[in-house]
Amino acid sequence: MNLKSLIVISVFAVLFASCKKSTPVENEKSVHLVTLDPGHFHAALVQKSMYANVDSTVHIYAPEGPDLQLHLGRINGFNTRTESPTRWNEVIYSGENFFEKMLEEKAGNVVVISGNNLKKAEYISKSLDAGFNVLADKPMIIDAKDFETL
Repeated sequence: MNLKSLIVISVFAVLFASCKKSTPVENEKSVHLVTLDPGHFHAALVQKSMYANVDSTVHIYAPEGPDLQLHLGRINGFNTRTESPTRWNEVIYSGENFFEKMLEEKAGNVVVISGNNLKKAEYISKSLDAGFNVLADKPMIIDAKDFETL
């Protein structure tokens, strides 16, 4: 093999190696979302788009009922829209002990809380105590007695 051929092969090898995708592997994503008792559309808005460092699997802990079904319908709408569809994978736990199960399993590191304002102070406080980062909408409390808890 002559020098010219060796240089050409080397250049192509470098070009080929540089074309590899450098995006992180899915399980190496730094944000793992958990959605708790989604009773307001704000909870779904977090999943309106995909984000580079957010895992596409989202764990949902909620009671069975219309709020959960509306939330899942919104996520399905984002996943199936024609323009810029998302690809969220929802893992759902809807047992009566959904809050305790979320704290126990700790399936993520960011909990999205957007729903029942009567329980929000407790949800935020116990989630923080369990080591979660919390993304909560307003109002965080609706009764002055909950201010101390928050």
